Amino acid sequence: MSENCAHGLIAGYAVDGLDPEEATATERHLAECEDCRRDLVEFRETLVRLAYAESDRPSDAVWTRVRAAAERTRQEAPVVEVPGPGATVTAVPTVLRWRRRLPWLLAAACALAAVVLGAGLVSMLRDMDAMRQESSQVEALLSAPDTSVHEGPLGEGARATAYTSYEMDALMFVVDGLPSAPEGMEYQMWYVDPDDDMRSAGMLKPTEEGLHSGMAKDMGAPIQVGVSLEPEGGMPEPSGQPMKFDL
Repeated sequence: MSENCAHGLIAGYAVDGLDPEEATATERHLAECEDCRRDLVEFRETLVRLAYAESDRPSDAVWTRVRAAAERTRQEAPVVEVPGPGATVTAVPTVLRWRRRLPWLLAAACALAAVVLGAGLVSMLRDMDAMRQESSQVEALLSAPDTSVHEGPLGEGARATAYTSYEMDALMFVVDGLPSAPEGMEYQMWYVDPDDDMRSAGMLKPTEEGLHSGMAKDMGAPIQVGVSLEPEGGMPEPSGQPMKFDL
């Protein structure tokens, strides 16, 4: 593989988009090319920023055009069965009762919808606020002057990237290649200190890009990051031997 060709594959390698032969050739090139190693780190930092990016609400002008198009669109008329000539139509008393009850039912339905939508809106706003805070924390960590990037294997078949800042006392851990956790289980991170003690560093969450990532504070000075599969919500101690990643 030529040098120019290898340079052009770095972005594909960053998103795990190469076939095995190309990936192997790119890894050989990365071992010899400092510029491409730097490019790979920058590509992966960009991917992390995109994973935590916030979406923008469509403008009022967009909604206005959508509503106008909906009003212009002809709706399909309901199919009504018309009785034949001489047919006798019998009034059903329950219809009258339903008519009398309808305003009350509509009022009850509106009240229920307001409660449900109100609770959903509060939950959505809380989620958006949490995402906004997490996004700002990620940006601050990646921009910190002392942030270091560590890359390497994790367990069998997965690769991890750790971003650490002693100034912020924080770490971000991104893993590619972890299988999905079984229902009721989550991946939990652990700080592994020099004396081999382990402290919980929070949970790894799956992303839309197929990665698992997590932000952790109170880093201290660990020598490794451990990852184990634990019951949802995490455990105070690992229930088994975690996979370990050297810092």
